[in-house]
Amino acid sequence: MKKKLICIILAAVMLAASAGCAKTQTSSDHLQDYVFTARYHDNFNILQLTDLHWNVNSSTRSSKAYLDKLFKEADDHVKATQGASAKIDLVELTGDIFMLANSYHLRTFIEYFECKAEEYGFVYAPIWGNHDRHSLYNPQELARRFSDAPHCLYVEIRDDLYGRSNYVINLTEDGTKDTAAVWMIANLDSGAGFSETEYSPFIDYDYIRPDQTEWFLSEHALAGEDVPVIAYYHIPQDENEKAWSAVSGGADLKNKFFKLEGFADNGDERFASDFIDRAKDHNLKAAFMGHAHNVDWTCEYEGVVVGLGVKTGTELYFAHIHADTEDEAMKAGLASTGITEDFDLIGASLVTLTGSDGSFDLEHLYFNERESGDFSVWVKW
Repeated sequence: MKKKLICIILAAVMLAASAGCAKTQTSSDHLQDYVFTARYHDNFNILQLTDLHWNVNSSTRSSKAYLDKLFKEADDHVKATQGASAKIDLVELTGDIFMLANSYHLRTFIEYFECKAEEYGFVYAPIWGNHDRHSLYNPQELARRFSDAPHCLYVEIRDDLYGRSNYVINLTEDGTKDTAAVWMIANLDSGAGFSETEYSPFIDYDYIRPDQTEWFLSEHALAGEDVPVIAYYHIPQDENEKAWSAVSGGADLKNKFFKLEGFADNGDERFASDFIDRAKDHNLKAAFMGHAHNVDWTCEYEGVVVGLGVKTGTELYFAHIHADTEDEAMKAGLASTGITEDFDLIGASLVTLTGSDGSFDLEHLYFNERESGDFSVWVKW
């Protein structure tokens, strides 16, 4: 019996050792492994949800009820503006889906999104945020659940590339890799210095690393240099501050929505991303992110639309907008949107790809549940 037990222990140790020595894949040699495809059509709709923050204190019932209404509002809106056959094609989940959540929340969330994907006919693409690593589950469990979900576009490869959620969605003529890409959607992990185990309490905001930028440029070259790109990630980079400085310095740039707090946690030199500065010369049309709950400010910076999505749902904190405010930033936001009543800065963002030439529309939805009738306002950028 003792000998049998020793053999079992040795076998377990050898299995663990072999798993730990699994070969690391070189990303530059396996670019196709990071590529999903979907069929392109004009008026391809991408709904961005960000910073849902499902956590141990969440009422999943009320959180799902809010999302039920939001999905219906988005579906009704695209049908009313684009025709009865229009729908949401892709949902981008730009990080902080969870925060101190457990396996129950993971399972409930993915079951809910699978149900909605069936109901509305979309696929969904998750990106890691800092709080998705701040967990009561092992991050590997979340990665596995995402990878196994039928309507979820997600891949996690043991590779030399920094981060977890680095992959692209090429929108092609027939929805397969056999035809040319018309648009590229690039998802990147903007990082956070949590350890990749349960119960990790340490926060260290991070950035899009140079190797990720190189990987993106290689993926774009593979798809075709003329293919227009929209990028999604979680943490705003120092390039957002460059855009803000250009606008506040008096440059005649298109800008809109609300900036009520800073939107770049990575201000020191070691967090100096070059993603937008390099990708803008490779047909990057827009970069959208989340993370900063009191901001959905958006501008055009050297030909690239840089913007933050509207925080989705009431978990954690969000901005309360008062129509009679004396705050200059809030007044500027109200003036840019035309809204004349009090509301909360929560909802979603919608990108509609209007042509293969790189043209798109952007709208922000402010959606508040109210006993007297829900507040639902769409504002076009």
